[in-house]
Amino acid sequence: MKEVVIKFDEEAFKEYGKLQDDVLEGKKAKKKPTYEQLLDSINNALKNIKINYKYGDLIPRKYISKSTVKKYGTDRIFRVELVGYWRLLYTIIGNEIEIIALILEYMNHEDYNKVFGYKKK
Repeated sequence: MKEVVIKFDEEAFKEYGKLQDDVLEGKKAKKKPTYEQLLDSINNALKNIKINYKYGDLIPRKYISKSTVKKYGTDRIFRVELVGYWRLLYTIIGNEIEIIALILEYMNHEDYNKVFGYKKK
């Protein structure tokens, strides 16, 4: 059984750190979910990914544009639903020793729809 290691994309790590700081400083989100709820949801998702690296849903390639592939460097993107319709995106990189779940980004539902071309009905 290979070990699952969680790593962050540099930009995602900065955003995650900022969210942690916002929670520590007691800052309030302008709308739901609260920063604390979002951080808890992300941390729970990270725990679940560490237990099962295929925890998220693989986004079908037909929804992944060339610009998205260029941005993330892959077309194998998994999505985890977070609190308040937020999404966490990650990909999987592996070798003989470990499986790396690389956290690409977390975003609200509106931004997620823009990135993957989903339209409101």
